[in-house]
Amino acid sequence: MSVFPKIFIREILKLRNRPSSWVLLLIIPLGIFFYLGAIYKQGSIEKVQIAVQDNDHSDLSRKIIRNIEASPKLEIIKLLSSEDVIEEVFNKNPKVKGFYVIPRNFQKNIFLGNQEKLIVYTNSANIIYGNTLYREAATFINIISAGINLNTFKINGIPHEKAVKMIMPIKVISRPLFNSYYNYLYYLVPGLTTVLLQMIVFFLAARSINSEYTKETMGELLELTGGSIFKILFGKLMTYTILGLLVAMAIFAVVHPMLGIPMSKNTIPFLGIVFIFIMTNAMLGLMISAIFKDENMAMDVSFVYNSPAFVFSGFTFPILAMPSFDKWYSQIIPYTHFLKAFTKGLEMNTPMSFLNEHVISLLLFFIFGYVVAVVVLFFRFKKLKV
Repeated sequence: MSVFPKIFIREILKLRNRPSSWVLLLIIPLGIFFYLGAIYKQGSIEKVQIAVQDNDHSDLSRKIIRNIEASPKLEIIKLLSSEDVIEEVFNKNPKVKGFYVIPRNFQKNIFLGNQEKLIVYTNSANIIYGNTLYREAATFINIISAGINLNTFKINGIPHEKAVKMIMPIKVISRPLFNSYYNYLYYLVPGLTTVLLQMIVFFLAARSINSEYTKETMGELLELTGGSIFKILFGKLMTYTILGLLVAMAIFAVVHPMLGIPMSKNTIPFLGIVFIFIMTNAMLGLMISAIFKDENMAMDVSFVYNSPAFVFSGFTFPILAMPSFDKWYSQIIPYTHFLKAFTKGLEMNTPMSFLNEHVISLLLFFIFGYVVAVVVLFFRFKKLKV
């Protein structure tokens, strides 16, 4: 039997005696991935519960309230009186995520030709609620305002068609692409599952070489490989790359389809980039394992390096808006470059040739990890021979 299958079998047998490794390989993919899917199963906010304070009690204010009730995203659960203290509304009514205030003399001032304001209070501790309330208010207020202007023009003798064009000389047509449903399941879960894939592979590989010292089996490994650093690294790399690919297959072939996340026409060709991504993280994990003989130290370093990957990747906040150090740090994490390829290749269906830049970045990480691991192991093995 070739040396590489022997190393593979040897690594699998070593993993069998590590409960933490089986947690990474089984519990996280089968448990946490589906748990994340359950959290975001609804996908988007169906209804935002709000309150309304009508201080005008006019025909126009009642029309506004009817428009609020007709909004597919809003649900009025409380009508406030003028005696309610605004600061206490959210504390007394935790279900209320915001409310609209129609001021006194609202209709009168508008008919006199003055501009009036619909005041929107939002619980912006959650940005989604605030954005929804503002967007819905802007939509129905624009419609009502256009109706008022249309009636005014028609009273002044302007033909209907000409009045409509005067009210809206420019019409905005919004066509959201790539996640047209604004579904958080489609947006967040692929990012969370792939960043966990990086961490799983990295953590498994980070205990591969140093465990040989801990278990005092390094001599056995050197004898098996004839002291070849290349054979040691390639054998272990092959093991953790294959294990990572199995997890990746579970993500793309089982988890995402079962959660209803749409497949992309680029999914099959993109698996080549997934392979490079897994191989790169396995190599970096081996590098850490070669540098730090102490397994706990290697795991601590791996955690510190990997844990901010999701935040610094630009997934939740644009890298361009980050401070200089954070921009730099984001570039030394493989996931940042993989995410760019993932977004373009799978979500935007960009031709694979446009992803070469990100593939090259991942390969540079791989080369760096390999060179450092070789140098460290060369000096370590040299000391053993002496």
